[in-house]
Amino acid sequence: MNETNPLIALAAYLLAIVSAALLLRAVPKIARHLQHSGESRYASIDGLRGYLAFGVFVHHLVITWIFLRTGVFAFPPSNFYSMLGQGSVALFFMITGFLFWNRLLAQGRQHDWLAFGISRVFRLYPLYLPLMLIVFVTVFHLQNWELKEPGAQLIKQILAWLTFDRPDINQYPQTGMLISNVTWTLAYEVFFYLALPLAGLVFIYRGNWLQVVLCLIGIYALYQVVGWEHSLKKHFLASFLGGIAAAYWIRRPALLAWSRTRLAGFIALLALVIAFTAFNRAFKTAPLLLLTLFFVIVASGNNLFGALKPRSIRWLGEISYSTYLLHGFVLWLMVQRLPLMLHLDATQTWVYLPLVAVCTCLLILISSATFLYIELPGIAAGKKVLQWLRQRQKGEKSLSEKAAR
Repeated sequence: MNETNPLIALAAYLLAIVSAALLLRAVPKIARHLQHSGESRYASIDGLRGYLAFGVFVHHLVITWIFLRTGVFAFPPSNFYSMLGQGSVALFFMITGFLFWNRLLAQGRQHDWLAFGISRVFRLYPLYLPLMLIVFVTVFHLQNWELKEPGAQLIKQILAWLTFDRPDINQYPQTGMLISNVTWTLAYEVFFYLALPLAGLVFIYRGNWLQVVLCLIGIYALYQVVGWEHSLKKHFLASFLGGIAAAYWIRRPALLAWSRTRLAGFIALLALVIAFTAFNRAFKTAPLLLLTLFFVIVASGNNLFGALKPRSIRWLGEISYSTYLLHGFVLWLMVQRLPLMLHLDATQTWVYLPLVAVCTCLLILISSATFLYIELPGIAAGKKVLQWLRQRQKGEKSLSEKAAR
């Protein structure tokens, strides 16, 4: 297998899209969900998510191929395959920056911070906790259930994993590689969520200079606290600014109208092609500017000549968090563990490619199931918790009013 051949990515994407299309036909619940969510204000972004999450999977399947043959985890020699990982993550950060900054601009001081906080917890953890459990069980299974660390050390490791860090578990080397170390991006997302109210006070609510100074100090302190475990890099955080820029971009009627033209769609695709072929790292000024140009056009509602509209693509977007979070473990299981059990040599192209094909179909199937039966119930549970808290607040308020009388 030639790890620079873009046809591998094309074949993988086609297989994923076909798998999603077949699921749409076979599972009425999926079709109903898509119909219900089809009126999304940012449908083009929903479609983009599907391409991005699966792009990270393709990026890692190439890295895994290199590892199996060389014993070294290294970036692909191809700019395209390197950027499928890094560029996709940068665009995911832009999506986060856009959606939440846009909501702040729209709602102003009416923004519901309690709902925001609860929704983020119940969005990230319902799927992450089972994955974390699977990782710990896998490690102990591989080590014949032998405890190699003191209990206190194991508790520290559990707590670190709960905050999306990935220390080695029970002395199992490179534990994070069981899931392709994907959780590093969640630390950046969490930092953005925590810093958002402070950034809102500085740039949107605009209090006095003392408030601004205190908020900036608060953001810096958060950066240090979160970065203590995760070593947050400023040039990675810069990609959130692309999303924030898009939130202002769509508020300019002239820019919004232009962004929906065919010319804008062509320019967006050209910017994306240049970013993905001329650079091998996304988090530098030139590729970030190109990706920002691409993103502001998509955020404005341009569906890129219909590429973001198909129901199969939108379903891949719906399951993108599951795809992103689970693909590393599915890939490890299918192309590293399964060949050992079947006595196959996965360094052979004729073995590796069929395994990757099965892995692709399995990933879409598993991600669809976890979205329907873990993610959606998790989101619903968050809404119930918020409702319970609201009722409790209301009850306490009425009691205090009665006491005041």
